[in-house]
Amino acid sequence: MHDVLLAVDIGTTNVKGAIFPPEGSPASASKRISLEIDSALGTAEQDPEEIAQAVFSVIKELASKVHGRVGAVAFSSQMHALGTLSRSGRPKTKLLTYFDTRAAPLAREVEKVGYELYLETGCPPLHVYPLAKILYLKSRGAVESGDRFLLSAKDYVLLKLTGEHVLDLPTASGSQLLDVKRLRWSGLALSLAGLDESSLPRLVEGEEPLPVTREAAEQLGLPSGTPVYPGVSDAAANQLGVGATREGELAVNLGTSAAVRALSEQTIFDDERMRFFVYYAGKGRWLIGGAVNNGGIVLEWLASNFLQAEVEYARLASAPLGDLLDRVISSSPPGARGLVVLPFLAGGERFPVRSSAARGLIYGLSLAITRADIARAMLEGVAFTLRWIYSAMLERGVKKARLLRVGGGAASLRSWRQILADVFEASVCYSPGEESALKGLYTYIRGSEVEGCGEILEPSAEGVATYRRVFEEYVQLCELVKAAKWAWR
Repeated sequence: MHDVLLAVDIGTTNVKGAIFPPEGSPASASKRISLEIDSALGTAEQDPEEIAQAVFSVIKELASKVHGRVGAVAFSSQMHALGTLSRSGRPKTKLLTYFDTRAAPLAREVEKVGYELYLETGCPPLHVYPLAKILYLKSRGAVESGDRFLLSAKDYVLLKLTGEHVLDLPTASGSQLLDVKRLRWSGLALSLAGLDESSLPRLVEGEEPLPVTREAAEQLGLPSGTPVYPGVSDAAANQLGVGATREGELAVNLGTSAAVRALSEQTIFDDERMRFFVYYAGKGRWLIGGAVNNGGIVLEWLASNFLQAEVEYARLASAPLGDLLDRVISSSPPGARGLVVLPFLAGGERFPVRSSAARGLIYGLSLAITRADIARAMLEGVAFTLRWIYSAMLERGVKKARLLRVGGGAASLRSWRQILADVFEASVCYSPGEESALKGLYTYIRGSEVEGCGEILEPSAEGVATYRRVFEEYVQLCELVKAAKWAWR
């Protein structure tokens, strides 16, 4: 491969792109465009045309900076979205994102073969996956003969760039439609959905080059025939981007959502509780882990409702907001003076609590509790949810982690990284700078590895001792609320 690699990550709230020179990172130029989510009453949709326009704008601007020396374009993207295409290849519906809960009642159909399907696809019976969303659209009469399905935020972009309806295996593994061991569409899932393969994208390896169409090349300022690599999922890209590729290392991503994952040379499944996923990562490796809806979005909610003074001061004084938030959170001790928070604010929860109806709870309020305690307990709650998933992974044979490699926008908060170190009882590595998904996409296509680490935080004796106790209280509280007849209906 010659010249530069133009890497694009299609996230939940942003399209991000970067130019990587032939000799490797750091990126020489980058660009970000925000995306909108239409949300109300369980709806959380995005316009595939808007996503495509944002991607094209990112590519065009970055390509102009390197004067036609783009050697290839590669993609990572969020998973679990679903939309439909007409026979002519135009979007008929918007993309139902993983925040959309309208398919939750149809997930009960999936539950009838839940564990069998999990062992084939690596995906528990959850409304976030496209399979349940297909059943939902069919129940609404929104699917006609000849329609095809978009299974991520990336398929329509690839169609417009290459003229082919394709999807890479790693991203397809988050659809609950892929046989994650045989790496082909799942017969059980297709039977349940009433589909055949003709309505789905053609499966490809992420490093398979597809030539850009002449029309798209002219529109974007790309050399004729520039190879487009379908790439990988955002989960796989983040794993590679933070460098969590060795035994004893975990990747923790703190983006809008959050996730904990280990890279494995083989598939590892849970028991009938199905507390974690098994996704294909590409190149003969799998991701074992779990994602939660409530990650950085919890911090955003805190900033809007409890930390407005810090946000306003940072704006007026041009001060680093992260430093101000760290100061507030660190003023509360580990365990937040007895406060325990279930941080389920956004669209229920995926792992290990599988409930579209899950809602947040603040337990332990007293006159002694401050806003700093509430903020800390919220971030602790996210860390506890991730630790709960990790505990299930340990039970099933994943090796104990000595190092957490942390990425994502919210990972810049040092106090949150220290919470993770204490909750997981492991060192936490964080390298600020480039987006981990973009860096990981580069390493995947170029066949390189991320080496080294920036700041390393070690677990503290006080934090470890406190969180061992509070984590157990958190799990017990969650189980009690989940079992209550009046809750999470």
